[in-house]
Amino acid sequence: MQPLEVPLEQEFLPSTSRVALVNMPFAMADRPSIQCGLLKAALTRAGHEADVYYLNVELAAEFGAPLYSEIARLRSDMLLGDWLFAAAAFGYQPNEAAYREACSSVDGFCKHVGISFESLCEMRRQTLPEWILGWLEKIDWSLYSVIGFTSTFEQNAASFALARAIKDRHPEATIVFGGANFDGDMGKEFVRALPFIDYAVIGEGDKVFPEMVERLARGESPLGLSGVVGHRDGALVTGGPAQPVKDLDSLGDPIYDEYFATVFRRGRERVLGLAQPLLLFESSRGCWWGEKQHCTFCGLNNNGMSFRSKSPEEVSGQLSRLASQYKIVNFEAVDNIMNYRYLEQLCKPLSEERFDYRIFYEVKANLSPAQLRTMARAGIRSIQPGIESLNSHILSLMRKGISMLRNVRLLKWAYYYQMRVAWNLLTGFPGETEEDYSQQLEVVRLLRHLPPPSGCGPIWLERFSPYFFDPAFPVRDVKPLRFYRFIYPEGEIDLKEIAYFFEYRMDEIVPFENHQELRATVDRWIADWKKAPRPSLVYHRAPDWIQIIDQREKEPAVHALHGAESEIYEFCGETDRTVDAILQHLAQHNGGATADEVAGALRKFCDLGLMLEEDSRFLSLALPVNPNW
Repeated sequence: MQPLEVPLEQEFLPSTSRVALVNMPFAMADRPSIQCGLLKAALTRAGHEADVYYLNVELAAEFGAPLYSEIARLRSDMLLGDWLFAAAAFGYQPNEAAYREACSSVDGFCKHVGISFESLCEMRRQTLPEWILGWLEKIDWSLYSVIGFTSTFEQNAASFALARAIKDRHPEATIVFGGANFDGDMGKEFVRALPFIDYAVIGEGDKVFPEMVERLARGESPLGLSGVVGHRDGALVTGGPAQPVKDLDSLGDPIYDEYFATVFRRGRERVLGLAQPLLLFESSRGCWWGEKQHCTFCGLNNNGMSFRSKSPEEVSGQLSRLASQYKIVNFEAVDNIMNYRYLEQLCKPLSEERFDYRIFYEVKANLSPAQLRTMARAGIRSIQPGIESLNSHILSLMRKGISMLRNVRLLKWAYYYQMRVAWNLLTGFPGETEEDYSQQLEVVRLLRHLPPPSGCGPIWLERFSPYFFDPAFPVRDVKPLRFYRFIYPEGEIDLKEIAYFFEYRMDEIVPFENHQELRATVDRWIADWKKAPRPSLVYHRAPDWIQIIDQREKEPAVHALHGAESEIYEFCGETDRTVDAILQHLAQHNGGATADEVAGALRKFCDLGLMLEEDSRFLSLALPVNPNW
């Protein structure tokens, strides 16, 4: 009997698998997972079947939107999300009292959300372990040859709990982990210490994960692939970080079908409350500023600092396709920083389309008013500009590459164009001085008419930041954040290897207690913006005069400026100006003025708190009332 001949085109067909991708608590419930969405798209293109399970949405439905969203928003404050799932993941340890004593903010959190600490302990001991066992039963995990978990922020303990349960019940299933929590040494240590994890992908998984699935389907080991970590003969085998994707246009659109199916099945109001769902999209990876100067406290982009971006046409097309498919106009870019060329090549065309997009982007703060106007008209209504200080010396210590006046300019004009600005004030940079903070305090007192920061406090020490890895900085006594020891089993997992946040001592800084007045002033600023009417500083413009109405304090003040004074004040409103630039402008538009006259006007404005000066550059603070500036 002759052997059966296999046609050439069939001989090399890839083997196929059915894959489960799991997004666990405490990922935010108001958005789908872009990691799962992109991986599902990549697996589908490669001929595999992929199902995505949004168990974070399922738990949000159980908890209700208010409680779930508050836990999901927490970061390193107390690692509460991971602590709640620690018993389900690693077995119950009676450390509630010790955790409460170590975590001074947990009682304040309980009061804020209207729940007792004892109720949190009951969740930890019984509710969440039973919830994990329930999902072990509700899904037939035996259908899947590969089960992948993505883990970012506080998804570790919940993911470990379910992965362990699945592996115990279905030892033949291959469990794979990836995500930011598995970057660098963190991923290697988790694979070493947790036997229920078969493999981890370290770095960008877009290309390597489908290749891993295909090798497993053929009965081959994926070890040796770039980015894959696993065991061979009892030894840990690493393939180094995955190679970064260079052509982002080739990735295609994320698939979010299961997210919306889950939200609507469980009840949109129950899951989201009053929040609107949003779509995550990606237009770049890496950081073009970090390629030049890595900000000293930033722990992002361990292996992917190299900046790559999609073509503006692909970004515009993806927004259109996602909006059309899911009937959503709220978007959030997951980029670390927006590509400057998008201002002309993406934002201008979008502004002409007049779609009702509402887009969030992280940006650099040196954007001009004209650029902000273009962005706002394109639908970019929320930004995170990386404003971490209002003092130029401290900004230089951070390697931010920007000045105090440019940060204030961004706050002023973004507010004018009705853009929401997410920012905060950070302290604790080696080389800072008391004078830096006294100067910053004076600036803060003048900006009460602009949106306040979210808070004021010391920097976190993050893995992969220059402060963490560069011995040139005076950082000492570094150890994992104390809350990790209440989550992971002592002696089984090396906390120094898996921690992302660290406690530390920093030399050459202003003591924390010396910032009390600055913190109190910021707290009052935040409180004032929760009341009506909010503080304001605006001006009305007429042909040869302007009238400034100052309502930053309880007693309003009005200032009328005429002739050259009004011209000077408005000229310094768009951006910070030098005396020479002002003199040249007046010579062209107002018949000229002497240097003494200009200096006198600038001094008057600064004395009245209507203008800021730094290094002989001047910026007016009042906003125009005219909405068409």
